[in-house]
Amino acid sequence: MKKIQTVTTLAVAGAISLAAVAAGASVAAASPKVAPVNNSTKCTKSTVGNLQIQREDTGQLSIDMGVDMTRHLSGVPWKVKAYDNGSLIANTTMRTVSDGSFSITRLISPKAGSNHVVFYATNLRTGETCKLNGTV
Repeated sequence: MKKIQTVTTLAVAGAISLAAVAAGASVAAASPKVAPVNNSTKCTKSTVGNLQIQREDTGQLSIDMGVDMTRHLSGVPWKVKAYDNGSLIANTTMRTVSDGSFSITRLISPKAGSNHVVFYATNLRTGETCKLNGTV
């Protein structure tokens, strides 16, 4: 009798383990691989804006935004706003470093479906603007 009970316990434990593995596999299959976005474009004058979006190993989205001015001036203020599916994710003023650039990174939880990110930057001295967007 004890032998039958041990075999039954092992069978139930094995079935539970298989169910857990199968559930983990279906969750992994449900998390699609997302191709990263890397958009660069010329702004309204000579500055180049850049937007990068990629999924981290944690499942979060890493959003890198920045500008690179052709004139290497430090301390130039830029007003930055960024949205993910219409929700504000960045609203700050950045200053360029010695090479005339700045960048900021935001780590966000992805929304259901696709994430559409829009990045705006305005040079507060010249009025130059940059707008970039990407969808993952």
